[in-house]
Order: sequence, then C-alpha cells, then structure tokens
Amino acid sequence: MEKTGFLRKALNRANRDWESYHQKENTPEAISFRDGLKKTLEFLNEVGKSGSPDIILGVEKILLLQERETYANPPDLMNSVKQALADLEDANKAFALVTNDHTGYAKATAAFSSKDKEKGLPLDACRKFIRSHTARLTNRLRGVSSVPEKNILRQRKINLATANKQYKDLQREALGIKKEMERGLSM
Repeated sequence: MEKTGFLRKALNRANRDWESYHQKENTPEAISFRDGLKKTLEFLNEVGKSGSPDIILGVEKILLLQERETYANPPDLMNSVKQALADLEDANKAFALVTNDHTGYAKATAAFSSKDKEKGLPLDACRKFIRSHTARLTNRLRGVSSVPEKNILRQRKINLATANKQYKDLQREALGIKKEMERGLSM
C-alpha cells in the first residue's frame, strides 16, 4: 500500500484541508461574524433580563422578519416563519388586551373551555405563540449550526420562558386571580 503513495497523499490532503479550514476561520469576515454573534448573544441576554414580554416579543418579531428575508430559503422554513409571524400578530393583540383592558380580557377569556386553560389561566394567542415558537426554536437547535448560533437560539428560548412567566402574572392580574388561588384551579 505504501508503494502506491496513498498514505502520503492522505496525509498531504488532510494537512491541506486543515490549512484551508484554519484560513477560512481566521479571515476578517469570519472573525467579524463570530464577534457579531457574541454581541447578538449579549444583546439577547439584556433583553431577557428586562423581563418585559412586550420587549421580548418585539425582538422576536424583528428576528423573525430577518429570518424571513435572509434564511428562509426552503419552502417549509418559509412557511414556518410566515406562520410564526401571523401567530405573533395574534399574540400582540392578546398582549394588548391583557395589559390595557382587564374587563375586556376577562370577558374574552370567560368562554375558554377547561381544555384551553392551564392552572386556571387561559391558553390565549400569546401563550400559544410562545409555546409553538419555543418548539420551533427547539427544532432548529437539532439542526446543524455552530455553537454560538445554538447559544443564540437557547437564549431566545430562555427569553420566551421569561416572557411567558411575566405574561402569566399579567393574566392573573387581569383576571383577578391570586397566585395562591391558582393551585386549586384546573390544570
């Protein structure tokens, strides 16, 4: 086998591939991209620390619009992003209702069946969006991405969990449910 030079060729090929990879990872563009991902992650951490559902949902809208314009090439991904944007519009309407019109929100959610409630709180458009969008981000985490890109997806999920928690508090306030009473309500 050594006579044919396959081992030497394999070693040369592996060395050239490693050099090419190393050059590619250290180009000014690659360094700028990595720095940009770090800054995006830091920004998303700040957004999550705000604890504000409207800010978190607003940032998600911007990210979804950007995904639609730049990443959503396959039709199934495009449909997923379009559906997420439509669901987000409904979520924003529910959010506006729960924050601005407690009486209207109470009336609107009175007809929710027990199947559409969780611990006495309605699974309205906002909470359904958060749930489905979190699942969408989880599915994207299973795909091929770099570690920094996956960290950004993880942070977005953390932010959505924060928004969900805060939104539940707003629902309790709008419906006049005390947190202690919630334990006795339907699950």
